[in-house]
This record gives sequence, structure tokens and C-alpha cells, in this order.
Amino acid sequence: MFSRFACALTRVAVASGALFAAALCFAAAGEWRPARNIEVIIGTPPGGPLDATGRLIQKYLESRNSGNAVIALNKPGGGHVIAMQYLNQHGGDAHYVAMALPNLLTNRIQGAHPLTYTDVTPLALLTSEYIGMWVRAESSIKTGKDLIAQMRAKPESLTFAITNPGSGNHIAAGMVLRAAGVDLQKVTFVPFKGSAETTVAVMGGHVDVLMATPGSALRHVQSGKLRALAVAAPKRLAGEAASILTWKELGIDAVSSNWRSLVGPKGLTPAQIAWWDQTLGAMVKSPEWQEALKRYQWEDEYLDSAGALKFLQEEYRQLEALLKDLGGVKPR
Repeated sequence: MFSRFACALTRVAVASGALFAAALCFAAAGEWRPARNIEVIIGTPPGGPLDATGRLIQKYLESRNSGNAVIALNKPGGGHVIAMQYLNQHGGDAHYVAMALPNLLTNRIQGAHPLTYTDVTPLALLTSEYIGMWVRAESSIKTGKDLIAQMRAKPESLTFAITNPGSGNHIAAGMVLRAAGVDLQKVTFVPFKGSAETTVAVMGGHVDVLMATPGSALRHVQSGKLRALAVAAPKRLAGEAASILTWKELGIDAVSSNWRSLVGPKGLTPAQIAWWDQTLGAMVKSPEWQEALKRYQWEDEYLDSAGALKFLQEEYRQLEALLKDLGGVKPR
């Protein structure tokens, strides 16, 4: 009786534009859909690739949220801990989602914070992007070979700008330098809240080497402010990044990318997860998402909620082994 009544109200809601009755029908059918504003939480400052991804999701959802707003909210700090703590203040509420990077795993592994993937609800693995090394145009380091030669001889001589300890670009730097035979315990990694800050620090001459994706750094190469050394990709990238050597071409067997995922707070129901699976599955097939993949040189890594959970479980095991060698981060 309730189901029949609720669905009748839904027909009225369609005619009148009201949303409450529609929500009743979906509840009666055991389904879920957003009934108010959605927040997409981003654990970095505005301007970097994670921010760009979050705002792309925001834009896609805005036209599909029944007239309610979709808000992109930057909550940087603490290696994404601030963003994840804010997310989990809304346990069981699928109107809140957050962008996630490897820090979701490495914070626990490194002892920085206990919150990890088992404390949230994985919703999707979205993209990855290979990570390069870059220096300011005036640097005495002209090539990737120059950098490796200097780091082998004097591993403490150069500083590396990274986005938080245990971040994807911290991991990439460690993989490259370890493969080159550099003593990682003597390397100085300088942490920042996001890629926009690391880029400014290197261009300003405050840190020597920038760890960043081509999507973040290429425009500064084109403007004459940065120089590309090499990228940790399995083969040459396409498009504007095609001229950048890979570390493999320089004899360094290192491949590393920075993956990006979306998570919800702990305690989401199967119906809530199903709505996000359906919505994100459609989003990654949309023209605007496919165009962004090409424009930013993002790799399409889409996995739904179940696939993302399995990925995070395996990634956690692999990162545990790597971070034992990588060591700590020295403060600025």
C-alpha cells in the first residue's frame, strides 16, 4: 500500500517539480538517489590535477542532481587526513564523497595517521598519470643522466619537492632513485600541500627538483620556466609530452603513476553504492570525461566500487614493501 501511494506521489512530483515525493518512491523500491546538495571533497589546494578531477566530477553531477547544487570543497592539509576526517563526519551519508590518492594507504603504512581505505567506502578507481622529474630552466641539471650522476655521487646535494610524505610523486621519486642505485636515506624530500605549491617552490629556486605529472608541469615547460628531465612511464607519452624521455630509455627501470580514486564515508548502504556505481560508470563514458583524458594525458583506470576495493587491498600490500626503503621526509 505504501509503495503504491508513494509512486502515485511521484507522478504528482514530476508534474509539479517537487522532489520529496520522488524520494518516497525510490525509498519504496529499495533504491537511493541524492535528495539535496552533494559535496565533492578535495584534499589539495585549488589548481592541481586532483582539484581538476574533482571539479570535472562536480560539473558532470551538477546537471544530474535534480536541481540541487554540487559543491567542490577544498580541504587541504595533513596528507589528505583533514579531508578524510571531514568526510567521515558524515558517516552513512552518500551526499558526501572525497577524492583519494595513495596517501589514503601510505598515511597508515608510515604511521602518520591510522585512517585508511578500510575506514571509508571505496566507490571507484578513476585515472592514473605517470610522474616526471622537472627542474627550473636555469638549473645546472640539464638531463636525467645529469641528475642521476649527481645523486649517485652526492645523494644529499639536491632537494625534491613532493606533495606530502607517501604521496604518488614521493613514491615515484623513490622508485627512480632506488632503481638508479641512490642511497634513499640521504635524499631530502620537501613536502607541500599540493602540486601547485611544489611547482611554485621549484620555479622560485627554493627546491631543486619537481616531482609532478605532465598535466601539471608541461605548461610551465612551454612558457620557458621548467625543463623536463624524464617521466616514469613504460613508453613515450603521446601529444605534447612525446618529446620527454622515459627513465627506461635512460637505463633506469622505473615506472610509477599517481592514481586517483573516489571514496564515500564509512557506512554507506548497498543502494547508495549502487547509485554511485551507475553514475560514475556513465560519467567515465561521457564525452567531457573522455576529452579530459586526452587533454591532461590521464590514463583511464576505471574500476567500480568492488574493483576499487580489490585494487586498494593489493596496492596496500605493495606499498608496504616500497615504503620501508623510501624512509622518512625531512622537514623544511
